[in-house]
Amino acid sequence: MYKIILSFFITGSFLFASNHTQAQTQHQAGVRLGSIDQALSTGFTYRYFLNERTAVEGILNLRSNAIGVGALYERFNPIHAVEGLQWFYGAGAYVGFQGNNNLGVTGIAGMDYSFKEVPVNLSVDWKPELNIIDNVAFRASTVAVSVRFVFGKK
Repeated sequence: MYKIILSFFITGSFLFASNHTQAQTQHQAGVRLGSIDQALSTGFTYRYFLNERTAVEGILNLRSNAIGVGALYERFNPIHAVEGLQWFYGAGAYVGFQGNNNLGVTGIAGMDYSFKEVPVNLSVDWKPELNIIDNVAFRASTVAVSVRFVFGKK
């Protein structure tokens, strides 16, 4: 099951990226390090910008006994006082597989910085999760830092 889900996630990411190539396209891929062991607190992150202010992000969390996969729709707003700095917010859903399977919705809000001369992006965010299946549980304590390599031009 683990290999099927991982293959689906990777294949879907490449198909989605190849179907939306534009001059303004930007892809970001990297790691996410979170504070609490929730469905999507720590793992790999891939972000694709649909336009200047809108992106979709996929997060893959792999642990020895579990896997979590999620997708977020995000909106970005520049902070004009600092070039490359933005604040963002969004929402999405996730699914987790382990001893008990999880399904839920999640929000996200944070700060995002892209370096001008180096293809690196940093973000810090707060991402609460509301688990709906297997048990209803709200977890509001996840704070994470993501470091991503930037591909393409924005």
